[in-house]
Amino acid sequence: MKKKILIITSRGLLKKSLLDFKKKYNNYTNIVFCNDILTEIEKHILDCNALINCPRNLFTKNLLSKASDSLEWVHIGGAGCEEYLFPEFVDSKIILTNGKIIQGPEVSDHAIALLLSISRNLNYVFKNKITNMPRPIELRKKTALIVGMGGIGSLVAEKLSSFGMNIVGVDQNLVPLNSYVDEFIYSQNISKVIKNADVVICALPYTLKNHHFFSSHLFNKMKKNVIFINISRGKVVDTSALVKFVRKDKFYGVGLDVTDPEPLSKNHSLRKNIKIIITPHIAGPSDYNRERSLEVLKTNLENFILKLPLINIVDKKLGF
Repeated sequence: MKKKILIITSRGLLKKSLLDFKKKYNNYTNIVFCNDILTEIEKHILDCNALINCPRNLFTKNLLSKASDSLEWVHIGGAGCEEYLFPEFVDSKIILTNGKIIQGPEVSDHAIALLLSISRNLNYVFKNKITNMPRPIELRKKTALIVGMGGIGSLVAEKLSSFGMNIVGVDQNLVPLNSYVDEFIYSQNISKVIKNADVVICALPYTLKNHHFFSSHLFNKMKKNVIFINISRGKVVDTSALVKFVRKDKFYGVGLDVTDPEPLSKNHSLRKNIKIIITPHIAGPSDYNRERSLEVLKTNLENFILKLPLINIVDKKLGF
């Protein structure tokens, strides 16, 4: 019996890219495309074996309850999956895959862009406050603490190593050792080393365990005039604690592509501080991101059809 794969596409781009794939495996599977309209998804999910790219706001406990036991696999194109992880889904036997790792190149580029904008005082230039700006700093021989050494963090480390920085990687799991990470620290020991960092970059996935990982406790242990960058998820940082230490003039600068809440209100104090650069969660898109995302999806579709192991599987209990 053919397996039914439901692929949700709102603009037709994904459908166009997969028409040849559908034709190739027509004898093995029934690939169905539908728009991101709840009633359409509910109709098709009744007997589907795989659900691809369901929008976060539509993937709910109610929708999952309409699926039969035949649903084996759910795939989302992006890396962030915390909004999908409600208890009924986490406790199910359904496999979840996502786009982790593939966003490493562009998100790490964005982290570097934020860092250089701060170190070279471009925030003062753009706001016509050159007369107020401090002397720019160079990154050579400075220490960068990169928290979260996954696909994004490891590429941040590689790029900053080329600037002549001393790289300290932080993760809860042992990661591959390489020439551009000078020292590796487990997450539980971060408070012992964060005081030595000139730059702290957050590349952590968001999980309940990582909620407000950057709190008053860690901000207090950072050195004066540290640069703090967050390009992962807003809820990894306690915003009220960040505000408190910004007011204490703790930072040389702060770069945020993500915030909590998101977006921040127009009159939020962080928006008014010249030392803070905020971009509107734009680190993910790039000219090659769709190609990499499609390659992962095609690989997993083929593996699913041919009963081979899927790639980029998410541990639903851990959230990454």
